[in-house]
Amino acid sequence: MSEDKSLTPLMRQYHAIKKLYPDMMLMFQVGDFYELFFEDAQQAASVLGIALTQRGTYNGQPIPLAGVPLHVIDHYMSKLVRAGYKVALCDQLEAARPGKVVERGVTRVLTPGTLTDTALLQEKSASYLSVFFPLGATCLFVSVELLTGHVVATVLESSAPVFLETELARFMPDEILIPREGQGALWEPFFRQHGYAVSFESFDQGLFQEVFEWYKRQFAHTETPFESLSGALILLYGYLKKNNPQGLAVLKQLSFYLPDSYVLLDASTQRNLELVRNAHDGSSSHTLFSVLDCAVTPMGSRLLKKWIVRPLLAKEQIEKRLDVVDVFFRNHLSKSELRKQLRTVGDFERIIGRFALKRAHVHDYMALIKALSVIPNLKQGLKETSSNSILSFIERLDDFATLRAELDRALSVDPSKEWIIQQGFNEQLDRLRNLIETGAGAVLALERREQERTGISTLKIRYNQVHGYGIEITNANAHLVPADYLRVQTLAQRERYTTQELKALESDLQRARSEVVYVEKELFDSVKVVVESYVPLLKQASSAIASLDCLLGLAEAAYSQGYVRPLFHDRQSIEIEQGRHPVVEKRLSTGFIPNDVSLTPDNSLWIITGPNMGGKSTFLRQVALIAVMAQIGSFVPAKAAHLPLVDRIFTRLGAADNLSEGKSTFLIEMEETATICNLATPKSLIILDEVGRGTSTFDGLALAQSVVEYIAHRGSLCLFATHYHELTALKDTIPTIGCYYAASAKTEQGIVLLHQIVVGIADGSFGLEIAAAAHLPPMLVARAREILDILTETKRVSSSNTTDSSLYRRIAELEELLIQQKKELQRTSHALAEFAQLDCESLTARQALEIVWKVKESMR
Repeated sequence: MSEDKSLTPLMRQYHAIKKLYPDMMLMFQVGDFYELFFEDAQQAASVLGIALTQRGTYNGQPIPLAGVPLHVIDHYMSKLVRAGYKVALCDQLEAARPGKVVERGVTRVLTPGTLTDTALLQEKSASYLSVFFPLGATCLFVSVELLTGHVVATVLESSAPVFLETELARFMPDEILIPREGQGALWEPFFRQHGYAVSFESFDQGLFQEVFEWYKRQFAHTETPFESLSGALILLYGYLKKNNPQGLAVLKQLSFYLPDSYVLLDASTQRNLELVRNAHDGSSSHTLFSVLDCAVTPMGSRLLKKWIVRPLLAKEQIEKRLDVVDVFFRNHLSKSELRKQLRTVGDFERIIGRFALKRAHVHDYMALIKALSVIPNLKQGLKETSSNSILSFIERLDDFATLRAELDRALSVDPSKEWIIQQGFNEQLDRLRNLIETGAGAVLALERREQERTGISTLKIRYNQVHGYGIEITNANAHLVPADYLRVQTLAQRERYTTQELKALESDLQRARSEVVYVEKELFDSVKVVVESYVPLLKQASSAIASLDCLLGLAEAAYSQGYVRPLFHDRQSIEIEQGRHPVVEKRLSTGFIPNDVSLTPDNSLWIITGPNMGGKSTFLRQVALIAVMAQIGSFVPAKAAHLPLVDRIFTRLGAADNLSEGKSTFLIEMEETATICNLATPKSLIILDEVGRGTSTFDGLALAQSVVEYIAHRGSLCLFATHYHELTALKDTIPTIGCYYAASAKTEQGIVLLHQIVVGIADGSFGLEIAAAAHLPPMLVARAREILDILTETKRVSSSNTTDSSLYRRIAELEELLIQQKKELQRTSHALAEFAQLDCESLTARQALEIVWKVKESMR
């Protein structure tokens, strides 16, 4: 961008700074506003809903301008960053002076994955910056949470996007960093199509040794060799060094995991089960998370979200969590008291994170003091439970007695006080404050003396930011003003004056105030150093408190919802007595109808038939949700639950398309089914609902039967809901298949859905009854019933030989018959439409007869 000579000095300064941050939205402070220019202004106006104006010209064209007030900058920055933009905040670094361009510089860089301010973060969601680094057949996926200092890394197969999609759904990164060179750019469309903010960083091999030294310094205790992660770490290091250098110092904990370190919940399963985001608007309402989230701190809620999408595989770890939940489930009073204490802790994790990043504000110190005051009571409450399962929490919680004493001695938590540093903490500061307080008294004394000297009882000495102290006298008393008064300002109805004595007093007070600010800052910085030295111990405590809050919340959910502790066994069988759907149950105003399930090696695949709205889909989901809940260490909604440890949970539910990628509903259905068939193991739980419905009856039934046979042979535990009743005949040839149906009853008023899953085969799907209940035109439903009767009469299929080719010939014949019936229905509908348009009163007998003959001919 060549510089236009006609630009003002301010705009030339803007151009110079913008060149340093070309890929960021530059918010440029001008007085009490942050202003944006050119394309930044146009984009910001659209995203923020603010006015777009113009100021000056550039190369003969008006310069677009948008601005936001200084005092609401956090709100607008948050909206920009959440929309995927990176923002550079350019502040005035000195007071404005006439005839001189104010010095300005970028003081903060905000990107979606590196936010630390509370106002810019979602309280109950972790904020991740993820690095994707392709290596040919594999790729590195590294996720960073700045406020906790955690780095988690894994290696994924590039040829199997399902694993990458799974990790993306688990972390939901706010920003994905990819290399500018090589294969990185090829992956950009993939991430953008999935709705992620993408940033590029050049891979600088010259940083290798510098990054290696940083790695050894920061992650001394990790067992992961540097070479296996070097590409992603070099990319991460270069990005943070430019945009958030302090972030490099706080990353202390690195853990490497394999995709199968947790129960595999692919992106489709996470979406279908609505674990932490619902399918309606993507929020957490009406999800498993919303039901289980009884945590009283934000960090407890965030941890629960992480647990839900990462169910455990190790029985010992699960049982440890369940032991803690059990203790508090049985001890309601203790649980309530501890939760009451925890409410005072607040977002301890992010408070400590800001201290680690050296970005703590005064309110963070106040929150820290408040949180630390609770810890001794927490430890005492935990000790009183007298449970071995609670010992680990007690061991991880330091009393912080020395730190608490230091903070209590140094800082004031009284909001009514003007000063942050406590009186008595520093002798020099106390003396300066005393001077100020004495000076304030001297100002009042001077005011009284001047009132007496001038005889003006309404004389006042007041202070303002621009002119300092001044003696204010109304115009009515102007004739009484002494000769030694110096006028400094004329106001409506009054004048402001000063005197040599007042100027000297003001000078002393200003000097004392300046010294107070300087000394307070030095003392405050010394307190900051003390707190920062405790950061490792404070992080350990925050981790313990988050886990404790999460488990107390699970105990509260279990207590209030009537859940039971799941029992794990080594058999590959799911046996649930009176299981319930945790989310649906909570939304219902009437009682939820529970159901049993017994998936065993001898009865491992259930084919479930029955009417729509009969409860099949709810039943399928509740079994999967109970499995997830059990393996995160939660009690479950049932009378009893005996479960295996499942390694993978797959679901194929509902209908969706992805037209932006050119994928139809049926293609997505088949892709999801392929993932299940390719990745399922004998230890997996599979939930399938209406496989094959997205294509013709013939193809759909063939595919559905093949899928059932394949899964039965694989030996996975499976619930398979279908309207293909022909599939139930498979129980005669595959002994591990059982047939169940959603029960219903016919009454004079119509079909009654009982929402119970029982042994047997449904009489039908009752689609016409559901259609009538949906208020389709009665004539249409009646015609559908005629067609159904014809199809039923025509159908002659052997129920004992589902592999006979006659089945498929019969299906083809039925489809041909249905096509003929559709044509007949179209002709009938056309004739009825013509009749509806007739003006019967104006028709002659001959015209009416001609119309009847015409319709008769068209119906042949």
